[in-house]
Amino acid sequence: MNDKTSREDQEFRSHDLEPLSPYTRATEERQCRCTRCGTRRWVKLATLRRKDGVACRWCHGWEKWNPWSEHARQLVLERLQEFGQLSQARSFFGDQAQSLERLRGEKLAPLTEVGDLYQPVGVVCLECGETTVTVPERISADRPGWFGCERCSSGRRKKELERAPELFAANGLRLLGPCTGEYVPQKVECIECGSERSVSLDALRRGSAPLCWTCTHGIRPDEPHRVYLIHFADLGVFKVGITHDRHDRRLLDHQLAGGRVVETVLVLDRKEARRLERLIQARYSAWTVPDVGPEDLPQGGWTETWSDKAPMLDLTRASLLLQG
Repeated sequence: MNDKTSREDQEFRSHDLEPLSPYTRATEERQCRCTRCGTRRWVKLATLRRKDGVACRWCHGWEKWNPWSEHARQLVLERLQEFGQLSQARSFFGDQAQSLERLRGEKLAPLTEVGDLYQPVGVVCLECGETTVTVPERISADRPGWFGCERCSSGRRKKELERAPELFAANGLRLLGPCTGEYVPQKVECIECGSERSVSLDALRRGSAPLCWTCTHGIRPDEPHRVYLIHFADLGVFKVGITHDRHDRRLLDHQLAGGRVVETVLVLDRKEARRLERLIQARYSAWTVPDVGPEDLPQGGWTETWSDKAPMLDLTRASLLLQG
């Protein structure tokens, strides 16, 4: 064993990993054994060298998800108590059957006790054999791989990002930099008119990204926009969204699909509208309804919905708080 290999072996050992296979290069996986928990891992040296790199997903998973679960559970209980709805706690936390269903959707088999949706569970990936920890409540069919097997998801994500420029171009958009993630809005420009906006790769794949406002309606993103709140009584959800102040097509699409416009507020431009929309989505993240999808809202926008059993949103007040 040469000195270079010895130094690299020491890097693995400094992260509580005992090398089990020969070292090849920093970007290639190497089989190791975690000396803390005893599980076998496939780890890249490049991952260990990153500031946010994880050596053992099993150890890290319990350290991350146990505190998260306690905090999230307490937050839900506080919100329910505030609105006198503690009796509905069980429906929000779910049960073992729902947890198992979400794990199966990600091709994960439990290795530890399975509880409600908020209880962390140790799992093994049935595709690659990786062991990790997840929380069923975080798993969503809308975002496959996010809280499933990180090893499988990493390989799939790499391929998706490599073909991102081609997909954006096929939708009339030019990426203005490297694609940094599937669900992160990317800076792009319209190939036809050159106007800039932000669009995520996932929105393009789903067909939910809006058309270029300038090309289709002569509308600029720096003009006033409205943020709207719509209630879909049949689905039991509210939805937040944005539309231009001179264009009601989006509102009409939702009304034709059975929605009732509850409230709208006018903001300075599309950027401010997007900020308010994201603030509201974050506030109601604990009240999402995973069962609502594209088959329920074919006009798009199902990812911006939440249960109508949640505390009522005062859109005007939320807008004023954001401004100031």
